[in-house]
Amino acid sequence: MAIQTWFDDLRRDVRYAGRTFRREPVFTLVAVLTLALGIGANTAIFTLADAVLLRSLPAANPSELIVLRQRGPAGDMFPFTSAAAEQLGASREVLSGLAVFRPTAGTHVSVNGEPELTLTQAVSGNYHAVLGVHASIGRLLTEQDRDPVAVISQRYWQRRFNSDPQIAGRGITIQGRPFTIVGVTPAEFFGTQPGRHVDVTTPLAAQLVTSPPNRRWLYLIGRLAPGVAREQALAALRVRWTAITALDRRRFVLEMDSGAQGLNELRREFSLPLRVLMLAVGVVLLVACANLAGLLIVRSSVRQREMALRRSLGASRGRIVRQLLTESALLGVIGGTAGAVLAQWTTPLLLAMMSRGRGAIALDLQPNVRTFTFAAAITIVTVALFGLLPAWGAARTDLHSMSRRGTSGADRTERRWGRAMVASQVALLVLLLTSAGLFTRTLLNLRAVDAGFHADAVFLASINSGPGMSDTDARALRETLFTRFAALPGVRSVTMAMDTPPAGEMSMCARISVPGRVPETDSDSAHDQPVACHNFVGPRFFATLGIPVLAGRDVDDSDREGAQQAVFISQSVARRYFPGEDPLGRQLDVLAARPPARVTAIVAGVVKDVRYTSLRAEAPMMIYRPYRQEAGAPANTFLIRASAAANADASVAIPAMPTRPTGPAISLTPLISSVRATVRDVAPSLPPPTLITLDDRVASALAEERLLATLASTLGALASILAAIGIYSMVAATIARRQQEIGIRMALGAVPHQIARMVASDTFVMIAAGLAIGIPAAIASARTAHAVLAPMLFDVSPVDPLSMTGSAAVILVIASAAAYVPVRRAARLAQNVSRLLANSTGTQA
Repeated sequence: MAIQTWFDDLRRDVRYAGRTFRREPVFTLVAVLTLALGIGANTAIFTLADAVLLRSLPAANPSELIVLRQRGPAGDMFPFTSAAAEQLGASREVLSGLAVFRPTAGTHVSVNGEPELTLTQAVSGNYHAVLGVHASIGRLLTEQDRDPVAVISQRYWQRRFNSDPQIAGRGITIQGRPFTIVGVTPAEFFGTQPGRHVDVTTPLAAQLVTSPPNRRWLYLIGRLAPGVAREQALAALRVRWTAITALDRRRFVLEMDSGAQGLNELRREFSLPLRVLMLAVGVVLLVACANLAGLLIVRSSVRQREMALRRSLGASRGRIVRQLLTESALLGVIGGTAGAVLAQWTTPLLLAMMSRGRGAIALDLQPNVRTFTFAAAITIVTVALFGLLPAWGAARTDLHSMSRRGTSGADRTERRWGRAMVASQVALLVLLLTSAGLFTRTLLNLRAVDAGFHADAVFLASINSGPGMSDTDARALRETLFTRFAALPGVRSVTMAMDTPPAGEMSMCARISVPGRVPETDSDSAHDQPVACHNFVGPRFFATLGIPVLAGRDVDDSDREGAQQAVFISQSVARRYFPGEDPLGRQLDVLAARPPARVTAIVAGVVKDVRYTSLRAEAPMMIYRPYRQEAGAPANTFLIRASAAANADASVAIPAMPTRPTGPAISLTPLISSVRATVRDVAPSLPPPTLITLDDRVASALAEERLLATLASTLGALASILAAIGIYSMVAATIARRQQEIGIRMALGAVPHQIARMVASDTFVMIAAGLAIGIPAAIASARTAHAVLAPMLFDVSPVDPLSMTGSAAVILVIASAAAYVPVRRAARLAQNVSRLLANSTGTQA
C-alpha cells in the first residue's frame, strides 16, 4: 500500500512538474540546453575514451591475452625476429599459445581484375585459435595451412563480394599471387590493432611476406596457460629470453603487457589527451551544475508564496523537497536524453579530428552498456548536484519566514548561495580558460616552428607499382609519370622522394664519414657513432618542398646513373663533419645498409635543416642522394607543388622559396583530379594513388595538440556561455528582489547612476571572489600536475602568466556583457522611481 501511495505521489509530482515547465518555457529551455551541453560533452568524450582506452578485443576471454615487447635504452620495441618468436612460442608451460602477426598497409589486392590498396596481415596458423575467434562463413586459418589461402573481413566481403554466401573457394590476387578465400571473420572482429581494420589475412607459411632472420618485424600476442599468472609467465619467458639474446650486444629487456586490447597504438598516443579532456568536460559539467543551481535558487525566490502556502496547508518539508527534486530529475532526464543525442552526433566529428592527415581511424562508436551506464550515472549525479541545495532551501519557506523576508530582508541566505554559485562558476571557468590558453599556445608555437620546408600548395601522390612489376619497369613508370605530372596545367614543380617530412620514422639511417678523418665521438665503439638519415630524392626536390639551398645547387637532371655520385647534406652534417670549412666539392663516404656497403660521393649542396621526424624534435642529420643514381632506390612518392594557375581565383603567386604561407590559398582539388586521371591513363592496372596534401601530413603530426587545443577552447567557450547565463540570471534576480530597496534609496536622495553602480559593484564582487579562488587554484593545479602537463606543452610553462591573465580578462569581458542589460534595467527602474517621486512631490506642492 505504501509503495502504491509513493507511486501515486510520484505520478502527481511528474504531472505537476510538467505543467510548471510549460508555464515557464524560457527557464525550461535554458535548463535543458545547459544539461544537454554538459552531459553531452561528457558522454561524447567518454564514448571516444571507451573505444580507445577501455574496449577489449572481440576475442574469447580477452583478459587472458598478453602482448610481448622489448624495452631498450631508446624506448620500447614491439617487433621481434622470427627466431625469437619461435623460441618464445615454445614456452608451452606458461603459454597455451603464442601467435605472430605482421600488418601491411598498401598491399595490392585484386578482385575480378580490379586492383585496390588494402590493409592486410600475415599471421601464424594459430592466430585465430589463440584469439578464440570463429568464422562467420567457412573456416579460419589453422597451423596446417601452407597453401596460399586467405581469410577476409565481413565488411570486405560485403563491399567487394556483395555478401556472396558462396564466398569460400573464390579467388583473390594478393601482390600478384592467386589466393583462395576459405572464410570470413565475424562482423565485430577487426584484428588485433584497435583503430585499424584488417581486411585480408594470409598465413605466414604461404611466404607472401619474407624477411631476414635477424630483422625485428613480427608482433607477438599470446594466451596464458590455465592457472598461470602474468608475473609467473613473464619470469619463465625472461629465462628463455636471456638465452635468445646472449650474443646480442644491445641489451633489451623482455616485457609483458595485457593483451586485452591488443597492440593498442591509439591508447599510447591519445591516452593522456583523452584523460585530460575527461577532466575538462567534468569541469564543464560542474559549471553547468552551478549554473542550474543558481537558476533554481533564483526561481525558488519567485516561488516563495507557493511553497509557503503548501506548508500552511500541511505539506511536510520532505514532501516539498521530493516535489522539487522530481522537477530537477525530470529536467535531468530530458537534458540527459538530449545530451546523449548530441554526443552521438559529435563523437564522429572528434574521431575525424583525430584521423586528419592519416589513414581513417576505424573505431566502433556505437553506445554499449558502459556508455549507457556512464550517461545514466552522470545524469543522476548532476541532478543531485544542482537540485538538492535549492530544494532544501525552498522547503524551509513558510508564511512566517516569508513575512520576515518581506520586512527585514531575511533572504540573505538565498542571495549568499546564489552569489556562491556564480563565484564557483567563475573559479571553474578560470581553470578551463587557462588550460585552453596553454594548449592553444602550444599548438600555435608548434605551427610557428621553422620546420625547414614550406607545406602550402604541395600534395603527395604515393604510387605503389606492386610486386608484378620489375624494378626496371617500375623506374620507367615513375619517369613517365614524372614527365606527365610536370606537364599538367597548374603544376609549378614536381619531384620524387623516399621519405617526406614529417615522416615520424625515417626509412634508412647509416653512418657517414669523411675520407681520412674520424669524427669525434663520445664512445669508443663504432656502433655508437652518430648516424645520418638518408633520403633518395628526385630533381628539384628542395625547390619543390621549399627547402632553402644554403650553398651549392639543387638536385637536377644531370644527377643520373653513370655520372659522378653527388650527395647533398644538411646544415647539421656540415657543422659536424666540415666545421669552419667549405664542404662543397669534398668527398663523403656513405656506409649503406645494403650493397654496395660504401659509396663515395661529392658534396654538391648544403641545405637547411629539416625537422623530419617531429616538429618537437630537433632536426636530424640528413643526407640526400639523387634517386636516379642509385639502382633500386625506393622513391615511390611524388611531391607536386601547385602554382597560382591551379586556382582560377588566385592572383598572387607564391615566392620561389617561401618559409611561411603567403598569398591567397590555392585550391588543389582540380590538380589532384588531374593526377588521378594521369595515373589511370598511364597504368590502368595499378590501384588508385594515395593522395594527401602536405598540410594534412603536418596536421597528422599535430593530431594530439590540435585535439587538445580545439576541444579545450570549445569547452572553455561552452563554459563561458553557461557562466554568462548564470551571471545574467543572478543580477536580474537581484534587481527584481531589491526593487523596494531601490525605491527607498531613491526616496532618500540616491540618483540613477548610483543605483547602477551599486548593482554593478555587487556583480563584480562575485566575479572578484571567483577570480580570487580560481587563479590560485589554477596555479596550484599546474604545479601539482607539472610532470603530466609539461610533456604536452611546447615552449610554454604550465604556470603561464599570459594564459592566466588572459583568462581573467576574458571572464571580466563576459561578466560585463552579461551584467550590462540587468544594470541598465536597474538604472531605468531608478529613473522611473525618480520621476514618480518628482511627480508626487509636485502634486503635494
